[in-house]
Amino acid sequence: MEKTMSISDHASMKLKNQLAILRSIREEGPISRVDIKERTRLSWGTVTMSTKELLDRGIITEIGSVTTGVGRRPVELDLNRSANFVLGLQLGSRLVRAVLMDVKGTVVDELEVPVDARGTSREILACLLDTGRRILQKHSISRTLLAGVGIAAPGAVDFSTGVCLYAPHHPHLKDVPLKRKFERAFGVPCFVDHDFNCFVLSELLFGYGKGVDSFICVLVGNGMAAGIVLHGEVYRGADSFAGEFGHTCIDQDGPLCACGNRGCLETLASGSSIAASALRELPSNPDSAILAAARGDHNKITAETVAIAARQGDRLAREIYARMGAVLGVGISNLINTFNPRCIILGGRVSKASELFLPSCMESVRKRAWYASTKDVKVSRLERGEVLGAAALVLQQIFSTGQIVRRAEGNRHGGRAGGPQRALQKRATSQKRS
Repeated sequence: MEKTMSISDHASMKLKNQLAILRSIREEGPISRVDIKERTRLSWGTVTMSTKELLDRGIITEIGSVTTGVGRRPVELDLNRSANFVLGLQLGSRLVRAVLMDVKGTVVDELEVPVDARGTSREILACLLDTGRRILQKHSISRTLLAGVGIAAPGAVDFSTGVCLYAPHHPHLKDVPLKRKFERAFGVPCFVDHDFNCFVLSELLFGYGKGVDSFICVLVGNGMAAGIVLHGEVYRGADSFAGEFGHTCIDQDGPLCACGNRGCLETLASGSSIAASALRELPSNPDSAILAAARGDHNKITAETVAIAARQGDRLAREIYARMGAVLGVGISNLINTFNPRCIILGGRVSKASELFLPSCMESVRKRAWYASTKDVKVSRLERGEVLGAAALVLQQIFSTGQIVRRAEGNRHGGRAGGPQRALQKRATSQKRS
């Protein structure tokens, strides 16, 4: 006996079909209904009915037909850029960064605001909230136009609850329920993830990772971490703590790490380790240009000032970077041997000096990685990948869960739109008729 589809089954299938259509439009739009049918393998009737409903809800819009030399090109569909904006925020050691992005992933505006690293939890939270409000108010983005907020947070983050457990550069920021606070303040879903997971997500959607099913991003700054994508999904681990690559042990008798262990990778191959090596070796290398690059102040010696000296041909500076690269290559080889990714993508401030350490890094990789698993190591082209990834986190969630469809239904029954929303809807209607 044939089983009758229940109302809930029908609704679930309908949402699944709409999301398949939206993914096609998101990836290929503007795109015709015929091409959507080809890509999704859905029936013509399903494509017609689903796109009509998505148009009625204002999620997508029509791009008018165009007459060409060989006839009239079909009407095409694209995501409605006048709705479903997303807000991304990043809590850095000295700055709060914000990005406003449309539903197609195009950056509308960016903002940076100083933050006191030693401020209280209340003060840091207030800075995050105020920065988000400022960029939304500047562009008259009301609650009905905002699809969600994504936050890239440092330290230990519980992705499932959206709680920032602690942040190494913000000693008073502990057990802060960022998700709950932002959802109350903005009335939209909020997603909180570790900053290196946000970075790898930005690469997945906008960078070298686009279209790659498995890859790893290694962020090299004053610390070190790895964002992991397996089978197209960010891997966070059982407790959301995966990716602490900088705390893998390279030398059990090595330097003491801030985590309490010895010989962690970040004590030997990070920005802080580069500066520490320079300070340790300068007394026996008085002719080095490193101190001059730091304007004669030992306290201002950083990975960046060592890089300046290295680019000027300073022997010590170049040796420090070469040693750092060799150790980093050992760590990357371990990642390659463990995960067998398609590629490794380097990010973070220190990666901007990749020409100084990548040759020795790749030499280590070639020597140590399992012979059939040696992969390309690329340097990210993205600027501010963490905050872009925070916004991308929202896009990924609303498309994968169907929230983009459900919120449109809620907005449709939520009364008349306010002034800014009516103006944007009017603009979308005029585009639709053009």
